[in-house]
Amino acid sequence: MSSPVLLVLGAGPNVGLAVARKFAKQGYKVALAARNPNDEVSKAADLVLKADFSDPSAVVSTFDKVKEKLGIPTVVVYNAYSVHLTPEDPFSISVTDFNTDMVVNTTSAFAAAQEATRGFDQLPADASKTFIFTGNNLNIPGRRLLVATSSGTGKSATAHFIANAASANLSKGYKYYYADERTPEGETVKFDNSGDAHGEFYYDLAQDPKQGAWLATFVKGKGYVDFSATDRGY
Repeated sequence: MSSPVLLVLGAGPNVGLAVARKFAKQGYKVALAARNPNDEVSKAADLVLKADFSDPSAVVSTFDKVKEKLGIPTVVVYNAYSVHLTPEDPFSISVTDFNTDMVVNTTSAFAAAQEATRGFDQLPADASKTFIFTGNNLNIPGRRLLVATSSGTGKSATAHFIANAASANLSKGYKYYYADERTPEGETVKFDNSGDAHGEFYYDLAQDPKQGAWLATFVKGKGYVDFSATDRGY
């Protein structure tokens, strides 16, 4: 029996690296794709690819190369992001920069979920078939952050299609998640996100044979925590 394959798109030195190491320890073949993968990230993978996800076609070519070298990905993590800051005025960035952020944060994520799903169609029944998007709480109505207008817009749009994908594919056993690390109080961790916590939680999502809550809010050391009641207060 061949080893399952993990593909991380947007593999950086924190979340991407930790997720790769966790899955590798569990017997997965690991493919990592990033615009400029560093040496540490490269050492954690069986296959390393350079890819710029401001061009959605890079998603398709990445999947093609992974299938050729390692096989069809059973778990796909979309960890790429782009943001042009808007500290005082949401319209202070150009349409070009806004579009770049939307492509990386939403359009290429959509392409990745689409390619992952096409691969899931070809996998055996007992394969994990899991797609995970690394998000934050900016998809929650009321959780506004002026400085990250374009990023929040993209997160909200991506959360929408992931929710639809999770609902539409329940009978097939395909799983889709928008993952969001929180503090124990339900607040954003901002820049203090834990790569190791992501690795542990993402592996748990992959191992669960059933779709859990698509809005996968989690806390380091606890795993999934439902913050929907408090989020509704915003």
